[in-house]
Amino acid sequence: MNLLRPLILAITIGIITIIQSCKTDFELYAPYDDIPVIYAILDQTADTQYVKVNKTYLGQSDNASYASINDSVLFDNVAVTVFEYVNGSLTTTFPCSEKWVTGVEPGLFYGGGTQKVYTFLTPSGGLNTEAVYKLNVNVDNGRKIATAETKLIGDFGFAPNFRNKTNVGLSLYLSSGSEYKNVTMSWNPAVGALKYEPEINFIYKDSTATGSEIKKLNIKLGKVTGLNTKGDGGELSKDIIGENFYINIKNRLANYAGEADVISRHFIRLEYIVASAGEDLSTYISVNEPSNSIVTNRPTFTNIEGGLGVFSSRVKVVLDNAAGQPLLLSSQSLTQLKTGQHTGHLKFQ
Repeated sequence: MNLLRPLILAITIGIITIIQSCKTDFELYAPYDDIPVIYAILDQTADTQYVKVNKTYLGQSDNASYASINDSVLFDNVAVTVFEYVNGSLTTTFPCSEKWVTGVEPGLFYGGGTQKVYTFLTPSGGLNTEAVYKLNVNVDNGRKIATAETKLIGDFGFAPNFRNKTNVGLSLYLSSGSEYKNVTMSWNPAVGALKYEPEINFIYKDSTATGSEIKKLNIKLGKVTGLNTKGDGGELSKDIIGENFYINIKNRLANYAGEADVISRHFIRLEYIVASAGEDLSTYISVNEPSNSIVTNRPTFTNIEGGLGVFSSRVKVVLDNAAGQPLLLSSQSLTQLKTGQHTGHLKFQ
C-alpha cells in the first residue's frame, strides 16, 4: 500500500501539470478592423444618386446597441467619387457631396432619425446606359480604398397587350357570372436586369368632416426572375389575382386608426409599376432573402473590392395614363369595390 502512495502522488501531479499546460489565455474580441460597408444603386430615372458608406463596428457588449450610434458606424473622413467610362475612356466625373438625411423611419439603425449619405445630381442629359460606372470610396486620405463598378439597366416597358387591357379599365370581376377574373401584367425584359417586382398603386381619397386626403395603397404582386440579363427570352409576366386585389385592400385598411372619422372613400386611379434590379443587386437580394432551410450558414455576397456591400443598378417603369387619361377599374370591378364581400364595408362610393 505504501508503494502505491508515491505512484498516486506522481499521477496527481502529472494531471495538474497537464491541465495547467493546456490552459490558454485568449481574447474574446479579435483586433478591430473598420471595413467599409457600401450600398449604392444607380437609377437613371432618379434626379439624385445616393451612396451609403458605413463601417464595421465591434463593441464590448451587445453589438446591436451600437448600431444606432452614428459614431460607431460612420467614418469621419470620406471622399466618394463616381466615374463614367464609355468604351474604356473616362467621360464624366461625379464628386459626391456629404448629406445628412432626416425623417428616417425608426429602426435598429439610426435611432435618432438621421443618417449620412453621399449624393450627386443626375445630369440633365441623364446617365448613359452604354457606360460603365466606377465607384471609388477613399477613407482617411487613402487609409482605406474601396472600389466597384456597374452598368446601368437598359430601357424596357409594358407589353402592348397589357396596355390595351388597362386602357379600357382593369377588369377583375364579372357581375354576370359573379366571378373574379385574373389579369396578366406583362412587360418586355431589359438588358442588364435579372429580377423584377411588379406592383400596383391603388390611389383613392378619404373624406372626413374636416376635409379630404389623397392616399395610396401599394400592392406588391411578387418577384419575377428573367431568363438572363440579355433582354431576350420573350415577355415576362405576373398575374393580378382578382379576388386577392380586393382582399389586399380590405387587409390594408382593416386597422386604420382614423376609420371612425371617414365619411366616404372615392377611388381615383391606378398606377402599374415594374421595378427591375441589375444582376449584382439581384444576387445580393437572393443571398439575403429569408430562408426556410435548416442550414444556418449563409453565403456572403459583395462586389465591393476592399469592402463589403453592393454597387449595382435598378430602374422602374410606370404606366399611369392612357393618352393623358387616368387608368381606372372597369365599371363592374368598381361596383365590386363599392358593394362586394371584401370591400363593401369600406365606404367606397
